[in-house]
Amino acid sequence: MRSSHRAHPPADVQALSPDFEPPHFRQALSRFATGVTVVTTHAPGARKGDHHSTSFVGITASSFNSVSLSPPLVLWSLGLHASSLPLFHAGTHYVINVLAADQLELCKRFAYGQGDRFADTDYTLGRSGLPILS
Repeated sequence: MRSSHRAHPPADVQALSPDFEPPHFRQALSRFATGVTVVTTHAPGARKGDHHSTSFVGITASSFNSVSLSPPLVLWSLGLHASSLPLFHAGTHYVINVLAADQLELCKRFAYGQGDRFADTDYTLGRSGLPILS
């Protein structure tokens, strides 16, 4: 049973305007026929700019599709019984990291990993304060 209580986003979280041109977005999506992504967001209680790896949540997702070019929208799916569902539901932002063919180990770490999945992962923080995997 889902709770009707929804966590409020942190006060410093605001929507960001896209910093890319629509043709680049279209081209990137057209090259992603099917593949694997890692979706990342903040863990509960984390604040923007927090660099501790335990402040983040990430999952492997193969259910990623483009929805609209204007506005730029994508869709990804997470099972109703996934343990990370409440974390993503409470969040306001997330990052879709498209994996390359040679990133199988990274895919596995976020699909099956135990503990801190970011501990030995190379990433930088984006403008929203969320991890962007290398």
